[in-house]
Amino acid sequence: MWVEKYRPRQLDEIAGQAEVVKQLKGFVKEKTLPNLLLWGPKGSGKTSLVYAVARGLYGDDASLLNLLHIECSDFVEQRKKWLKEEKRFRFFYDEQKSAIDIFKAVVREYAVLSPVSANASFKLLFFSSADLLPLNLQQALRRVMERSNKTCRFIFATSKPASVVPAVRSRCLNLHFTALDKTGALDALLAEIAEAEGLKLTVGALKTLKQFARGDAGAGINILEAAAAAAAAAEAKTIGEGRIKEVVQNAFLQRKEAEELLDSAFRGRRKKVREGLEALIKDERVGAKEVLAEVHEALRRRLAREGQGEEERGEEERGEEERGEEERGEEEARWFAKLVLHEAEADFKLCNSLNPIIHLEELLAHFLF
Repeated sequence: MWVEKYRPRQLDEIAGQAEVVKQLKGFVKEKTLPNLLLWGPKGSGKTSLVYAVARGLYGDDASLLNLLHIECSDFVEQRKKWLKEEKRFRFFYDEQKSAIDIFKAVVREYAVLSPVSANASFKLLFFSSADLLPLNLQQALRRVMERSNKTCRFIFATSKPASVVPAVRSRCLNLHFTALDKTGALDALLAEIAEAEGLKLTVGALKTLKQFARGDAGAGINILEAAAAAAAAAEAKTIGEGRIKEVVQNAFLQRKEAEELLDSAFRGRRKKVREGLEALIKDERVGAKEVLAEVHEALRRRLAREGQGEEERGEEERGEEERGEEERGEEEARWFAKLVLHEAEADFKLCNSLNPIIHLEELLAHFLF
C-alpha cells in the first residue's frame, strides 16, 4: 500500500509540521524525551512522527523493540478478543480477568521493564486514538506515568485533546499538529507521490483530490492509489479531475448517510437524526469533522440541484412567478448563509468536545427550513 510505502521514516521527512519537528529534533539529539500529547486532525502525521522519533532515539534495528504501539480503538471495540489474539500480550492474558485488568497489567509491566538497547535509558509507550480510552483507564495511566518515569515515556495521540483527562495532559508536553491542507504540504506530498509513480496529475485533479482528502494525508494517498489503479486499467498515465471523482463516488467517500441526515433534518425527525449520527460516529467510527464536512457538501449539492432545476423551467412558466421566485431565492440564500455560520460554530465546538454528537445534532436542528 502506498500509505506505508511513502510513510516518512525520519523526522526531516515529516510534512507540514516544522515547529513540532524542530522541538523534537532537539530532544532526540540529546537522547531524551518528555511524555507527549500529540493532538491535531486525522492524517496530519502524528503516528509517523512517533515512529520517526523512535528511529532517531534507538536506530532502525532497535526502534520497534523499544516501542509499544497500542491502537486504543482496537481495544475499545474488541476488548478481551483483541487482547487474546495479540501475541504481544499472550503472557498477560487471563480468561478469568476483565479486559480492563489485563490492559492495566500490560501497561504496568511494560512501563517498568528496562529498555532493550544498551544505550537507551527508557522505552516508548504509544497510545493512538487516546481519547477513546475509558476515564478510569486514563486515571490509572496517570499513576503508572509517575511510577515509571525512569524507564518509560508515554506518548498520546488524539484529535480531541479535551477527551484526555487533565491529569494526563498536565504531565505531557502538548504539541499541536496543523491540518496539512492549511499549509500546502498536502498538495506537495500528493504531487511528489504521483511523480514518483510515473503519473501526471492535472491541476484540477490535484485540487479535487485535496478537497476530498480534507487534510488527511492517508485518505489523499489512498484515493490517489485507487485512481492510479483505475488509470492503469485504462492504460492511461494522466489522472484528471473526472478520474478522482469517479473513484471517490465508487469507493469510500460521499456517504449516502449524509443525504439521509439532511432528509431527516429537513423533516424535523430529531430521533432519526440522532440515530444516524450514532451509527456513523459510534458504529462506523467516522470522525465528527468528517461527518460535518460531508453534510456540508451534501447540502451544497442539494442546493445546486435545486438551482439547476429552476434554470431549466421555461420562461413562460416562470413569467408570472418571477418576482416571487426571486424573493424565494434570496430567502434561501440567507438561510444557507445562516447554516454556514452554524456549521462554523459546530466546527469550533468539535475541537474540544467530549461528545461530538451533541454539537452535530444541534447543528442539524437548524436545518428545518
